[in-house]
Amino acid sequence: MKKLLLIFFLLPAAFASAQTAAAYIQSGNTKAGVKNYQEAIADFTKAIQLNNTDPQPFFYRANAYSNLQDYPHAIQDFTAAILLDPKFPNAYFYRGNANNANKTYAGAVADYTQALTIAPNVDIYHYRANAKSNLGDYKGAIEDFTKALTIAPNDPALYEYRGVAKTNLGDFKGAIADYDRAAKLDPSNVDLIFYRANAKVSLGDYAGAIADYKRSTGMNPKNAEAFMYCANAETTLKQYDAAIADYEKAISINPKLPNVYKYLANALSRGSNSQTALAYFGDAIKRDPNNPDVYLYNGLVKSSMNDAAGALVDLDKAIALNPKNSEALQTRADLKNSLKDFAGALADADSAVALDPKNSYAYISRARVKFDLNDTLSALNDINQAVQLNATNDYAYVVRGDIQAALRKYNDALQDYDKAVSLNPSNTETYLQRGINRARVYNLAGALADYNKLLAIDPNDAKMYERLGRAMLDAGFYTQALPVYNFLIMALPNTSEYFVNRGIARQQTGDYAGAITDFDKGIALQNNSTRAWYSKATAEYNVKDYASALKDVNSAIHINEMEDEPYFVRAGIRMAMHDYRGAFTDYSTAVYINIKNDKIFAYRGYVESFLPGFTDRMNADFAEAIKREPNSPVVYDLRGQAKANLKDATGALQDYARALKLYPQYAPTYLHRGLLKTDQRDKAGACMDFNKAAALGSADGIQAVNKYCK
Repeated sequence: MKKLLLIFFLLPAAFASAQTAAAYIQSGNTKAGVKNYQEAIADFTKAIQLNNTDPQPFFYRANAYSNLQDYPHAIQDFTAAILLDPKFPNAYFYRGNANNANKTYAGAVADYTQALTIAPNVDIYHYRANAKSNLGDYKGAIEDFTKALTIAPNDPALYEYRGVAKTNLGDFKGAIADYDRAAKLDPSNVDLIFYRANAKVSLGDYAGAIADYKRSTGMNPKNAEAFMYCANAETTLKQYDAAIADYEKAISINPKLPNVYKYLANALSRGSNSQTALAYFGDAIKRDPNNPDVYLYNGLVKSSMNDAAGALVDLDKAIALNPKNSEALQTRADLKNSLKDFAGALADADSAVALDPKNSYAYISRARVKFDLNDTLSALNDINQAVQLNATNDYAYVVRGDIQAALRKYNDALQDYDKAVSLNPSNTETYLQRGINRARVYNLAGALADYNKLLAIDPNDAKMYERLGRAMLDAGFYTQALPVYNFLIMALPNTSEYFVNRGIARQQTGDYAGAITDFDKGIALQNNSTRAWYSKATAEYNVKDYASALKDVNSAIHINEMEDEPYFVRAGIRMAMHDYRGAFTDYSTAVYINIKNDKIFAYRGYVESFLPGFTDRMNADFAEAIKREPNSPVVYDLRGQAKANLKDATGALQDYARALKLYPQYAPTYLHRGLLKTDQRDKAGACMDFNKAAALGSADGIQAVNKYCK
């Protein structure tokens, strides 16, 4: 960024001092001209001894000190020259340069400012802009570059450095515009193309960045960083084979490039032939069997190929060769955490942090372990430290968002996911997690937009489709989930879970026959799948085949008596059969098995409204449900129904209103409020609610309109 300034020593003019002082000055300048700075300093010192009122020898000696990088003495002599001649612009200018080199940037800015008041010129604006950039005052730097451009509008360096300042300020579009202008003025400047590529990456324009990196390496085929950054962009676009070639080129130029082997390992493990990755690092190990890095990255490749045991052997070897490698310990911590060796993972993460307190990934790894150990507050402290160490790491924000979501701080989580998306707009994981949490706060339009964006980024990732399908079902996007499961079933037609999940989507869109067919297929593929059996039972419940529903849900319970969900489903079936005590028993069993299943309390509260003498227990269950899920419209809707059962119409209407305030598109509440209004003989109000439920897609709402509003 810094523009080098060549210091020229001027031949002395006619001096008022003694001739011998002038002779020493001339001799000093001659010696400085051939870079004999120590002897030049000796001559300037003799001139000062003969005449200490002349600013020139102080100025020249200061320049000689600067060329020896003795900036404190240089600043001292420039100051002496200024005291003798306060209107000496070059003394301020060069003292500013010395302050800048000495990293006393505030002093440099003050000196350049003083020089500008005496004799403004383009170079002083340029240098003051540089000093402001070094202080982090990028806005001020941009203002100075802009002033310089009014004087020299065709200077490509000014556009280049203003582009760098804009990049540092986060104005990537403005930076690209400046790099474009500079490149037109100086088409042979390879740095401009490289900087522009980096700015395009920051905007998520990876294709444009790759084009610029390719042009940059064409102009300078020895730029290892350009090859590596190009490969990073190619990896983001999942162009793994191209990325592998560029990483290998970068390594051939500079094998010590930070993280290059790590990035190569990632690309190799994702490329068209995963065995190529193992072969590459296997050969590297043969060539250099005592290099801990090749074992580290071979371990990463094996881990990505689900060879946890082999990965652990390699990581152990890497650490044995270099016990102080923070990255290797952090990587092993991640692997042990995935294997649920939480104690080992925590020990490795602690060691990684102790060895390198600035390793942000080590804090992320430790945060993940603590999160899995349910130590969420301590995990949050670690992830905050990771963000502080590296505020541009999107992964840190995703992990912090996950922790905030676990703490049910969904809005805080969404802020972190938003930040992660802004830093890396092509990370499908971020869109998935943001979509899940948008659905939790009933921003369903936003959730669906995130899921669609995820599909647009990577339409062929089966693993991501699988996770996306589950998220869509959880959010109630049943119609949208159907093509996801159609894709998965075509790709992996023998996976029971996919048929079960498609059955759930079909069931929720009213295709009960198709749902039962899918559940049967899921059972045929995996007969011991409790989820397939109790899901089939819910579809049979929908068509009022309660006998079959009970039979199938009992099959699920027989397979696993300690799973809570089948009891929850059977309770619903018993409710429909008016077996309220049986339903109460099943809900209570589900709570006993899994007290963390929040939804059960509200449903048990509802069934308790049918049981004489259970009012206090009902109120306690709803209080617990609201404590656990204070923003759930389902809880308030169920309590509204319970109050309606107990003839507390006013309380019921209040709860329905609260449910709709939380989520105005919740169709069941309109239906239930309409039924209550029917009991109150408010036909107009009831029909308004029934029509709203029907408009939101409720089949029961449509039936109610036909029954009550014709």
